Amino acid sequence: MFTPEQYDDHSYMLEQLKKAQDADSDNRDKVREVQAFLNKEGGQWEDHLWRAADGKPRYTYDLSTPIIDQISGAMERSDFDVKVSPAGGEATKDIAQTYDGLVRNIETLSNATQIYNASGRRMVSTGMDGWRIVQKYADGDSFDQDLMVERVGNFVDRVWFGSFEEPDASDSTEAWVLTGMDKEEHKRRYPDASAAPIGIDKKANFYFHRKDLIPVGEFLYIKEVPRELILMSNDAVYEASEDFDKIVDELRELGITEVRRRQRKKRITCTREFDNSGWLGKAKETV
Repeated sequence: MFTPEQYDDHSYMLEQLKKAQDADSDNRDKVREVQAFLNKEGGQWEDHLWRAADGKPRYTYDLSTPIIDQISGAMERSDFDVKVSPAGGEATKDIAQTYDGLVRNIETLSNATQIYNASGRRMVSTGMDGWRIVQKYADGDSFDQDLMVERVGNFVDRVWFGSFEEPDASDSTEAWVLTGMDKEEHKRRYPDASAAPIGIDKKANFYFHRKDLIPVGEFLYIKEVPRELILMSNDAVYEASEDFDKIVDELRELGITEVRRRQRKKRITCTREFDNSGWLGKAKETV
């Protein structure tokens, strides 16, 4: 985890991105090799044999795709989405049902089934893929934002994680999402920024469609901030804030009084855009 000062240090952030890319470079190369093997013309041939057979019949007997189709098809036929189950205790079943309904609404708004199926197929094929949860306007005329499941195209070249030990990097406290923009879009969104590219750790010989894009990045990180918890006489716990100050008199009239307080840190997730020359905006809290 970064120190509070390092979250604003652009140079340090780029150094950590480069370390994350170097640490996982071999694994990403293996994923790209599998992608080329399955999808590139002649990808299941050795390069020197493919070249040597130029002008002659060059057939491929693909035994991999039918296996991928079988496994992916079984996943697509199952009810593969998020489920919330009660952990025990009073009223947890009703609470779990409420959360389950909220999650299903998020998935419906996002057309998440298609995202899960496509990502699942890429996981079966290459062992690496993912999606993200974002907050955005579900409707162009709405003033309220919703949580949405969003696909991440070309995950292997775009998403990187800080130090982690879990296989899915769920214990990482930093992540980077790189995005390619054409020059006109970059100039429109960031008129004062340079077009200096970010290193993307990409092997060009694996790709057949390439475009002159300017990589920009989103830095996501979890940081700890202090908070004060208040235990009330009815065993309810509140966080010291303006919202609590508004109801404290009402609670006192009901005979509910403060028992004790204690300090505890909470984790919040922040996001900040950047390119190779500097930050492209201020840090914002996100989901």
